[in-house]
Amino acid sequence: MPDAPQRPDADDTTAAFAADLRTLRHDAGNPTLGQIERESGVSKSVVSDALAGRKLPSARTVRGVVAACGGDAAVVGEWVARRDALASATSRDPEPDDQAAQEQADTPRGARVVRLSTALVAAAAALVVGVGGTLAVVTGLSAGSASADSEPTPTAMYAPQISVKVGADPADTKCLDDAVVAASETGSRGTQLQIIYSTACHAAWSRITRFDNEATGNEVSTSIFRVIAPHAKDRQSTTEPDAQSAYTTLLVRPTPDTEICATGSITVKGQTIAVGKEVCL
Repeated sequence: MPDAPQRPDADDTTAAFAADLRTLRHDAGNPTLGQIERESGVSKSVVSDALAGRKLPSARTVRGVVAACGGDAAVVGEWVARRDALASATSRDPEPDDQAAQEQADTPRGARVVRLSTALVAAAAALVVGVGGTLAVVTGLSAGSASADSEPTPTAMYAPQISVKVGADPADTKCLDDAVVAASETGSRGTQLQIIYSTACHAAWSRITRFDNEATGNEVSTSIFRVIAPHAKDRQSTTEPDAQSAYTTLLVRPTPDTEICATGSITVKGQTIAVGKEVCL
């Protein structure tokens, strides 16, 4: 059984809270985000945000994550008390329990695809990073000598600030620290398909979210790939059953000129429905 968290004090922070949640997860045998989602009813994207410390999680999220990691009622209560004390100390309003609802508020239904240039992504990321330092991005480089079907290697001048591997879970990396929604499409049945990009990592992942209240008994799927080699080994795909939202593992962008796209689909009563247009960056 996991230990209760240390009692909060004046020096407690959202980052420290998230670090302790990650320790709790590790001590519980590192359950996947999908396992935590199924055990807690909290979507993977919300769990990911909580573990990354991007924002203070809601009390409901904390209860779900701690319980999914083996915490009994007493331990859950200690975690929630710490969370509430931290929320009061920082004078922050509780965050929404449903990340998808927040995304829906951020991107109106019927919104057209938003495509940001590499320079705009870098500027937005720099604003997010803030005290983390200025990000240097070199543009206008060629694609290098790797063949289209092989896994490309970033050129020396385009080396990322944070080195990550293709296929890594973004929730287990620091790519979340500067990640921004770089492209978004609202498609069939109000389904939202997004490319999330980290300039520091030179990496992206796709995320799909459904809003039709038909998650139970159905699936959501999404893939992200390089346009020049859509079926190469570095293509990242995921399919999640009984989930409102799902995201892929990381696709590394070898040069700023490498076009990447994402596709997505949902199932309804056994029928597969494509989201619509590809989302590209």
